[in-house]
Amino acid sequence: MKNIFIIGLLFLSLASCRKDPQSVFSGQDGVTFYYKSGPEQDSVSYSFKANVVPKTKDTVYIKMRLVGKLANYDREISVVADKGSTAVEGTHFILPKTFMQADSFEVRYPVVLLNSPDLVSKTVRLVLRVADSKDLIVGTVGQADYSTRNTAVFKINFSNNLIKPDYWDYIGGYVGPYSNVRYQFMIDALGTSNFRPNTKGGLLTYPDFLNFKAVLGTALNEYEKKNGPLMDENNLRITFN
Repeated sequence: MKNIFIIGLLFLSLASCRKDPQSVFSGQDGVTFYYKSGPEQDSVSYSFKANVVPKTKDTVYIKMRLVGKLANYDREISVVADKGSTAVEGTHFILPKTFMQADSFEVRYPVVLLNSPDLVSKTVRLVLRVADSKDLIVGTVGQADYSTRNTAVFKINFSNNLIKPDYWDYIGGYVGPYSNVRYQFMIDALGTSNFRPNTKGGLLTYPDFLNFKAVLGTALNEYEKKNGPLMDENNLRITFN
C-alpha cells in the first residue's frame, strides 16, 4: 500500500511538471529583460569606432519576454533610463515606444544609440530599467529556468572609441590580449568587428577562430614587410602566433 501511495504521488508530480506555465499563472501580466545564464550577461559594450562603415546611429536589440499570459492584442512596454546612466536621452540614445505583439511571448527592444560628437572622447553608460506600463507591469526577476535569467535592469556602455568587447577574455587564447591597436587591426583585416563566440551568445566556433588566426598572421606578415613591427598603445608588439 505504501509503494502504491508513493507511485501515485510521483504521477501527480510529473503531471504538474508537464503543465503549461501560463495555465498556472495567476498574477498580473508582466515583462522583463532576459539573458542566457553563463553564455550571456546583463550588459553589453558598443563602439561606433568598430563599424567598418561609419554610422551616425545604430540599434542595439535587447531580449524581453512575457511573464504572464498571452493576449490577443498588442500591449505597450515601458523601458526608461535608470539612475547610474551617464548617457543623455535625445543626445546619446532614443527609447522608442514598443509593444508586445498579440499572441507573442517575446520581443526584442530596440535601443537607438546616437553617435554624438562627444563620444570621441568618452564612454557613456545607459542603464535601462523595465517600468510599469498601462498593459504590463515589471515581471518577476531571477533565475527563470535552468538556462535563462530574468532581469529588470540592463546596461549598455558605448563610445566612438574602441571598447574592449565583453567576450574578449574568451577569445584571447586565439587572437591575443586585448589592445585597441590589435582590435583595430583585426577589424581592418577581417572586415568585421563582431568576434563573439558561440559560447557567449554569438555564432563563431572553434574552427572560425583557427581560420581567423591564420588570416591575421598572413595580414600581419604583409604589414610588417612594409612597415616593420606593429606596436600597440602599450608599446607591446602585436603577434598572432
